[in-house]
Amino acid sequence: MKTNRRLVLAEVVLLLASVFIFRSVWLLLDTLSVMHDAQMLWFSLTIGVAITIPSLRYIIRHSK
Repeated sequence: MKTNRRLVLAEVVLLLASVFIFRSVWLLLDTLSVMHDAQMLWFSLTIGVAITIPSLRYIIRHSK
């Protein structure tokens, strides 16, 4: 039971840390003028989707 509590705590810490990382990356990219161009926003969205789909498929496949 103690292991489960530590695992949940580690997951909560990971979630909070990812919020700070996401916010920092967002603000850093917001300072770049090239990221305000619609074409670059579509490019970054495409890259994000292209990375997300295989990683989600991997997680789903190996979580059984």
